[in-house]
Amino acid sequence: MNTKKILFGLLFTATALPFFTSCEENEPTPTVPEISTGLMILNQGAFSKNNATLTYFDLATNTASNDVFGAKNSRGLGDTGQDMIKYGSKIYIAMYNSSTIEIIHANTSASIKQIAMKNESNQPSSPRALAAYNGKIYITLYDGHLAQLDTTSLTITKTIAVGANPEGIAVANNKLYVANSGGMAAKHDSTISVINPVLFKEERKIKVVINPIVIKADKYGDLYVISNGNYYDIPAAFQRIEAGTEKVTTIATKAVNITIDEDNLYLYSYEYDDTWTMVNKKYSLYNVKTEQITNANLITSDALAKVPYSIDVNPINKDIFIGETDYKNSGKMYCFGADGKLKYSFVVGVNPAKTVFITNK
Repeated sequence: MNTKKILFGLLFTATALPFFTSCEENEPTPTVPEISTGLMILNQGAFSKNNATLTYFDLATNTASNDVFGAKNSRGLGDTGQDMIKYGSKIYIAMYNSSTIEIIHANTSASIKQIAMKNESNQPSSPRALAAYNGKIYITLYDGHLAQLDTTSLTITKTIAVGANPEGIAVANNKLYVANSGGMAAKHDSTISVINPVLFKEERKIKVVINPIVIKADKYGDLYVISNGNYYDIPAAFQRIEAGTEKVTTIATKAVNITIDEDNLYLYSYEYDDTWTMVNKKYSLYNVKTEQITNANLITSDALAKVPYSIDVNPINKDIFIGETDYKNSGKMYCFGADGKLKYSFVVGVNPAKTVFITNK
């Protein structure tokens, strides 16, 4: 939702469970492909349906293999895949409703270890987002904590309290920045926790619009935050936190989800009218160096018939990958060139929430 993502998608999923199915008839039969250079896509699945999957897409042959984790490991990935990150030779996957971290080999999709994420009371702590820094994976936990995972021992070494219902996490300026949403609290949070990763201690909080969900960092150390507001009299906002000063400014455009590659910030946005029909869908390009929208219509608004659910950019050739969902059936992944023109698309699993890029040569 997403987030992968996006909180609305998760809430929509949770409230519409009776209508959900796990796949369509045209979904490819699970196979175990040889993984070389391609994409690994985390399909979130429907909330509480235990049908999260991984799709591998081979960029050399333009072929998709769905449920490669299940085919390789003879078991399911779990319930509600929230986030995924590749670090070194491994891929780390946050499973929200299963409350686990799945660690797999990037070049085989074989499971290395599954870590149950539980708090001091032995209750599920529900991982949300992942970040990598200096040999550690950092995990936001929806019970109000941040965990540190050592990538050598593959164990959780430390856990600290942050704000209510933390969502996204970013690394910049030798710090960790955690978006505290308060999404399930009686009162939404409106802070970004600044964490010293060496001491693993919160140093301060930065105030933003309430209910921050997505946070990304550019190469200059600036941070970009999407907050959902309170769904009533405080609207959603897209804000920038300046490196050094930590000054917060609101960007004069809307965003539901973003990704950053070099100087380019790619975003999509949409709204819902009074009948809950999606309107005003846009895909835009923002330059983080000049702080200007450079292309307000990078991709045509009708390029995806359904709801955009994820956005990631291939760092090598700058192709843009956008996942599409209807929250109940197999989704679709679209590949657009840097010019915004559609190159191809392929079927994936339910709710494609995150894409990582793999090169094994």
